[in-house]
Amino acid sequence: MDVLNLFDHPSLRMWFAQSTVLFFFISGFALLAVGLTLSLNSAAALRFFGTVNQWVSMRRASRPLEIARDTQPLVQRYRYLIAAFVVAAGVFAISGLLTQYDARAAVRLLGLESQRPVLALWLVDSARWLLIAGNALGIVVGILLAFFPAALLRVEARGGDWYSERRMVKGADAMNTGLDAQVAAHPRAAGIIIIVMALLLIGAFGLLLPAVF
Repeated sequence: MDVLNLFDHPSLRMWFAQSTVLFFFISGFALLAVGLTLSLNSAAALRFFGTVNQWVSMRRASRPLEIARDTQPLVQRYRYLIAAFVVAAGVFAISGLLTQYDARAAVRLLGLESQRPVLALWLVDSARWLLIAGNALGIVVGILLAFFPAALLRVEARGGDWYSERRMVKGADAMNTGLDAQVAAHPRAAGIIIIVMALLLIGAFGLLLPAVF
């Protein structure tokens, strides 16, 4: 069975529907318990929330991944070996794509039989020529690395800009405790709202249980 066609199987779709209905049905009872606790014993509920409400900063966790590391000294030290490997791999890949490529086998491998034959063949042929172009570019890079390293360094200097994801998303993981403050200020009202939502969730997905089981 092709992975791309896996969700077309009736048994898997039924399993997915059953899992979804059960998840929201059980979640409704969990919400009901939270709402009842907030309404009947607000102090204990708020203490529990304060214990489990821990903040983990993704910026701190991802900081080591954002440190720029220069591999140029290592590449220059072994540039002939790396260049030989890149050129040999590119030549091998291009020769295989030109002489041993089977478009229909690629269509079956990618699970595109359900598409129109013309479209499926166009997709796999386009991917083939993209791979050929990419490997040809790799061969050029390998030759430049071996015989014209200065030219390759100039090209890399123009295109090797570093963009920090941490800078782009700075402030996105800041804690927003406005809702927590409102719940802490009005725990019983928040509990009643949660109870109503929980009952709606239980009722809606409870009615779907007979349809999926």
